[in-house]
Amino acid sequence: MQVQRRTGMTRKDTSMTRRTFRAAGVLAVVGVTALATGCAGAAAGESESTDGGTSALTIIHAPINYELPYIAEQEGYFDEVGLDVTIKAGGTPQDNLAQIMGGSANLTITAWDTVVTATAEGMPVLAVAGQGVVSSAYDTSGIIVRGDSGIESVADLSGKTIAYNDLGGGPHIVTQQAFEAAGLAADDFEAIKLPYASMQAALEGGQVDAVFPSDSFYEQISTVQENVVIANPTREFRAGLPITLWAGTQQWLDANPDTVHKFVEAMTKALAFYEDDSNHDAVLKIRQEVSGITVEQAAAMKTEFRIEIPNGVTQSVTDALVQFGAVENKEDVKTSKEVIWSEALTTD
Repeated sequence: MQVQRRTGMTRKDTSMTRRTFRAAGVLAVVGVTALATGCAGAAAGESESTDGGTSALTIIHAPINYELPYIAEQEGYFDEVGLDVTIKAGGTPQDNLAQIMGGSANLTITAWDTVVTATAEGMPVLAVAGQGVVSSAYDTSGIIVRGDSGIESVADLSGKTIAYNDLGGGPHIVTQQAFEAAGLAADDFEAIKLPYASMQAALEGGQVDAVFPSDSFYEQISTVQENVVIANPTREFRAGLPITLWAGTQQWLDANPDTVHKFVEAMTKALAFYEDDSNHDAVLKIRQEVSGITVEQAAAMKTEFRIEIPNGVTQSVTDALVQFGAVENKEDVKTSKEVIWSEALTTD
């Protein structure tokens, strides 16, 4: 069941419910693109305005890196910038893009890899703002195995089965890079798709040899006494890249630039709140209520956020996607600057 939230509440009367996330099946990008001239119209027009001149906006967040929208909601930042926001819990990056293409939302959290592959297939979407980023100082994802598996390094994963939340996504690609760096063939492992929430059970039960969780799921699984983290290739190959970022359809962005700027302003305020140590307990509470985790697990999460989108690392990652065959029609792959909204905040 999808849970929707509306703003317009003060911090005191905000009551968040626990979400249960499930990963839906991967949608064919070509099939979704066919919606571009039809179903996308519902979300592509002008934002609806309330009597007070407030713009209505529907956004979708991922199972990870969701803190900022909820901070903006409970602290009244959406109200301050003139937005009436509905927050919806989403799933995989592909499925989230399908929702904005189908008109059920205006902006969604997705992944850089998904934006690159989707635009190469002709999907008219653009990245508008960063969200969670790959830190160069600490890890929020990694390859985890059972301590009694005999697997101690990437080289030991040759021929093994590794579970990912999203096949062909960032973790999958950086694993290929890690295999190549270890002197192995980049595809010398079996990749299977598995929801984050099912990874620990699959690892414990021996259905997979390794898992590659992210964010709160990484914190939960990596702290299980029987488990061992053997590699953190995301930090090794993608430091500074947005793990998650906000995207919208070209048509809707063209029609609603002011709404997007208001949203980015609210996210910037939420980021300042997040980075203020005095608000640490409030952030932990959001994590507990959204993900249903303990306060200890919430405190262990080390998520770094950045609103600006870096052109340099996004282009190097795009090049890696082409190199490792993540995009079939390589000649249609766009540069990082071409898939970033022209009015987005960027850095070199």
